[in-house]
Amino acid sequence: MTQLGQFEISRVIESEGPFLEVQSFIPDATMDVIEANRDWLVPRYIEPETLKIVLTIQSYILRTPRHTILVDTCVGNHKPRPGRPMFDQLNLPYLADLAAAGVRPEEVDFVLCTHFHVDHVGWNTQLINGRWMLRTPSPSIPPVD
Repeated sequence: MTQLGQFEISRVIESEGPFLEVQSFIPDATMDVIEANRDWLVPRYIEPETLKIVLTIQSYILRTPRHTILVDTCVGNHKPRPGRPMFDQLNLPYLADLAAAGVRPEEVDFVLCTHFHVDHVGWNTQLINGRWMLRTPSPSIPPVD
């Protein structure tokens, strides 16, 4: 958690680890460039054994004196993503980790999605009683499917 004036910023990590080969993610990356920068790239940003980029899928919680804002909602659980096996049918403790950071979904006033990639919008919906339901930021607004 970081305090910035009246604002509190914390993050919740959904997952972190090797993701894709460097050249798949950054086509212009050559082995020469990777080797020339190995001292700071490996192991934090590139896994040495596989040369896969290490990525963190995370949300940020911004607390103001009046609101709780969740920035990005990661990948989400139970979603079929056959085109991205690393995201397919996840079952991760994100909601428990969010609670450990001091926030329950119904306490979130606003959700801010920085962009609409799969790893930024996943918890916008949740499987509830066999149906995909929109997660609403306010407990006073009923869920809409």
